[in-house]
Amino acid sequence: MRLESARIRNFKLLEDVALQFSSDLLRPLTVIRAENGSGKTSILYALRWGMYGEEGIPSGMRLTSTAKPPGQPVLVQVSLEFTRIDPFSDAEARYRLIRTCEEIPEEGDSYDRRNERRRLLRWTEKGEEDIVEGIDGWISAMLPLNLADVFFTNGDDVQRFISSGQQAERERQEAVHKTIRQLLGLDEVESAEKHLVSVARKMKRELTATGSEDLKTAQDNLDKVEGEITEQKENLSTINHRIAKVDEQIRLDERELDSIKGVGDLDAIQERIHALEKDIRHLEGEDIDIRKQMKEHLRSEALSKWFIEDKLQSGLAKLNELADRNVIPGTSIEVLIDRLQLGLCICGEDLEVGHPRRTHVQNLIEEQRQIAPRIQQLTSLWHEARNSIKPARAAVDDGGSVSERVVSLMDRFTQCRDRQRQKNADLRNEREKREQIDEERIQGLTQRVHSNRGKRSKFDQEYGQINGHFQELEERRQLCAKRVTKEESKATLSKTLRRRSSVASDLVKLTKGTLDRLKSIYVKRVSARMNELFLDIVGSDPTADTTVFTGVSINEKYDIVIHTLEGRTLDANTELNGASQRALTLSFIWALMEVAEREAPRIIDTPLGMTSGAVKQRMVEILTKPVDFNGLPYQVVLFMTRSEIRDIEPLIKDRAGIVTTLTCSKDYPVDLINDWGTGIPIVRVCECNHTEICHVCERRNDASRFTYREART
Repeated sequence: MRLESARIRNFKLLEDVALQFSSDLLRPLTVIRAENGSGKTSILYALRWGMYGEEGIPSGMRLTSTAKPPGQPVLVQVSLEFTRIDPFSDAEARYRLIRTCEEIPEEGDSYDRRNERRRLLRWTEKGEEDIVEGIDGWISAMLPLNLADVFFTNGDDVQRFISSGQQAERERQEAVHKTIRQLLGLDEVESAEKHLVSVARKMKRELTATGSEDLKTAQDNLDKVEGEITEQKENLSTINHRIAKVDEQIRLDERELDSIKGVGDLDAIQERIHALEKDIRHLEGEDIDIRKQMKEHLRSEALSKWFIEDKLQSGLAKLNELADRNVIPGTSIEVLIDRLQLGLCICGEDLEVGHPRRTHVQNLIEEQRQIAPRIQQLTSLWHEARNSIKPARAAVDDGGSVSERVVSLMDRFTQCRDRQRQKNADLRNEREKREQIDEERIQGLTQRVHSNRGKRSKFDQEYGQINGHFQELEERRQLCAKRVTKEESKATLSKTLRRRSSVASDLVKLTKGTLDRLKSIYVKRVSARMNELFLDIVGSDPTADTTVFTGVSINEKYDIVIHTLEGRTLDANTELNGASQRALTLSFIWALMEVAEREAPRIIDTPLGMTSGAVKQRMVEILTKPVDFNGLPYQVVLFMTRSEIRDIEPLIKDRAGIVTTLTCSKDYPVDLINDWGTGIPIVRVCECNHTEICHVCERRNDASRFTYREART
């Protein structure tokens, strides 16, 4: 798919904005120049809404400008024109997707949205014709919703795939895993696997129906548990989707708060809040690690024996006393019986029938038969107790005693929890300070962030409960499966049905193995390409003694790992600077797109934030490299500020097929020179490229850097 143009009406401050996108293979870059607050992010979300509707934007996001008067309906519309290869004819076809809705602004950020509609039209020789059915399928085939963050990337949200922390670890791994699976087209194999699983279960039910009642009951229990597992998986997926949408809204509101300047000490408060949040994420990870070690230690045999060492010593003393009295080990009954059969005692005396000695031996055998089981038990216990004392006193792997290990883990756990409580208390204090700033917009944003954090906390709790139940169901499933296997071994079953069930199970294993194999192959390819791109962008030589990074990779858990010369790994969230974080995320996305051979626009808001110098130059060079003869066509759309463009003007001139400029009237008179006379803040587009200014976009201090262009009337 190639995006040709977009027309946006009444979306935020985009009252009527028309954009063109470059589809030139030799100049694949489109640059939209805009300063902060001039509509870059609004365009990103307008495009997402145009493609996916409300599913493509943060939950509860208002579409219309806050400057619109309350109570008056506003028609919001996004029209997208694009071309794609028709899957039936292999010919290139042109389409137009139009999405509209009516939104009635209310007080604050409230709204009433209704009548959302969409149309998909295809250009033909007779004009445009409506595609009535299967619109969702068309959109999903081009740009699947679950990959929206890959196609529409917000540069300020680079931590989505690489962040760390207790909650983020699960989300990061799932985000990377899902992105790889969906973008590389493994859905069909997964669909085949699900179908075969269903067939295998059906065969299994038919087989067990010919068996005993116990087997039928065991199979019914297994089916019930597996049904509950499927339901809980769907619940987990739903919760994760809700968390993602709430997180997106929080990020948007936090970013807007960050952009507000000169209101009290908000900047300092925001900086402290971000630092505290980062510290808390790190401590949450440390907390998980300590509790994992404590759990393993509690399960250890050494700890159990350490707790009962006094009892072991007392019992062993009594057993030693029995051994000293020759009560244990016990006399062997078999030896006495052998001597009677031979008729000769071990001392050489006769044991003939009727002899008093023979009667004495027979009495001994009878006594031993009465006490032998107890003697044997005491003997076994004696040997086991003597061997158990040594491990109870032995050192654990790290060189400390069992008691020292317990004390160390408890101290670390207590200190970690104390630091978490302190950091959380400090974070609450800073957020309370932020909420006290008397500014209507800031108050609204902080209240919404607070509300969404409350929702996020509830979602986290709900996720934990569902996940805990899911783990219990997995354990029950294993027990039920063992029960079915046991009952099958006892039952007389149809050989034909048994063979069918066995073949179905083998096919499931084969398909699952194939899927795992494909994922492994693709992951290795993505990992290798991501490593190549990342090292090229950051300018790191893995063989140099002074290098910081030796490479990056994706491990079997779908974690993106950063490797160093010393053989350790770096925490991308705390040990990687902002420029490297952007480079890593963009390298991951680019590697995915290349390996998947997916022709689709790559739209990135603020790609070069926190980058400068050679890193910025290399990043744009690599991301906008023209397609060679055998390469896959692609588009790159970069939303960039003047500062991001600075020093790479020649590269943009060489690579960009289209450059346009966005400007917002709210910047007059502080930054914007000319008053448009609109009376309300709106965004306008002009034809100025990255080296030009005009009456619409001219800003203070621009004259010395840009060429003035007369705007068309």
